[in-house]
Parts: sequence; structure tokens; C-alpha cells
Amino acid sequence: MLGKFKTKKVVESVTVGECFKSKREEMGITVHDLGAKLKIKPEYIESIENDDYGNLPPEVYVKGFIRAYAEFVGFDASKMVNMFKREVTVNDKIEKAPKETPKKAKYDSNYPIVTPRVVTVFFSAIIVVVVGYYLWHQISSFSSKPYLLVKSPSENAIVENPEISVEGETEKEVSIEINGQSVYVSADGKFKEIISLQPGRNQITVEAKNRFEKSTKEDIDVVYQKKIDAVPQDYLKNNIEG
Repeated sequence: MLGKFKTKKVVESVTVGECFKSKREEMGITVHDLGAKLKIKPEYIESIENDDYGNLPPEVYVKGFIRAYAEFVGFDASKMVNMFKREVTVNDKIEKAPKETPKKAKYDSNYPIVTPRVVTVFFSAIIVVVVGYYLWHQISSFSSKPYLLVKSPSENAIVENPEISVEGETEKEVSIEINGQSVYVSADGKFKEIISLQPGRNQITVEAKNRFEKSTKEDIDVVYQKKIDAVPQDYLKNNIEG
């Protein structure tokens, strides 16, 4: 999760979530329909629009959500991702900012006394929490499927070119196969591959697989229709008259 804090508006400015919500409502698209188109859970879209980053998955996923959302509504994806990172950083600093030191209270016998035993128990508890979180993270990584977003082509696209570009993004350290063939994945998780099509309906299968052999698969149908060239008028005239 992206830090346990509640988002606060630091300055009177428009946030990433407000930009997205305003544009979505202007386009007349519901959160549910948008989630179906982008393959993002509707509750994640609502959390992004409400700047409630504490209820979202790890940051790498949220960046992918914001990039996909921005491209869909026509915003500059890189700019929106940068705005998101600034908002998270600023609000994180607010949470961590030192509070005003209270006046030194007079000694009271009811105050707890810090002893070596208390310190030992305290740090032991921290170690247990850290180790527990590490084990939970490892188990979660082992059992969860990798993130996969296929940006192009769209489902049931009709094309006249025998070649098509398959583009998308995934997580780090995830391998991608398109129709069973491995493709190159950049350091930031993006991939792009040109594949050939056969006349008629073609099924393109994109599969993301992590180091734990967990995989996510997307099947996209594309229809290739050969472009029919116009018959020269001289040819028609000669054959008709002949």
C-alpha cells in the first residue's frame, strides 16, 4: 500500500484525481464503464479520483493506472504521473514533519518509566513486525499474478495492414510472450512488438510471467481485411468494348 496517510491539500490547486474526475464526468463515462475499458477495478479508479492513495496497491501499479487513465482521456501521461509522485511526496513529508515540542511536564509518578527491559521489548516488537512484513510480502509476491496492460491493439480491431504493433506494459522482472514468442521488455516494464497477420480473424495472445511462474494472459481478436485496389478505368473500358 502507498503509505498509511490521508491525503491533504497542501495548496489550493487541482490534484490528479480532480483532473481525472472532471474529465471523466465531462465525457459522460461512469466509473464502472471506465474500469471495464481500462481493466482497472472501479474502486481503484474512485480512490485515484478522491486522491485516497492509502487504499491503492503498490506504487508501480498505480503509476500504470494513472498512465492508462491519462492516455484514455487525452491527458499527457508523463505529466500526470509526475503530478502523482509530487502529491505523494509532499503529503508524505507532511505526515513526517516534526510536531511542536510540548512544554516539559512536571514529574508525575503516573508517567511510565523507561527501563532497559522496556527498550528491549520495544525493539523486539519492531523486529517481529519487520520480519513478519517481509515474510508476508514474499508470500504475497509468490501467490499473486503479475500486472499486465495491453494498450494496443484494441479488441476486435479491423485493419488493412498485414502487420500490427502490439504494445503494453508490465512490472519489473516479468517476461512477456506474444503468441508463444518472447519479446523484449524495457527496464520500466514497457514492451512493443510487430507481428504478422493472416487474412481474416487473428487471435493475439499476450502472456506475462514472473519469476514464481505466476502468469497473466490477455487474448485480443484482430480482423485483417485485405485492401482491394480499384480496377483501372482503361482496363474496364477495353474489356467491355472488346
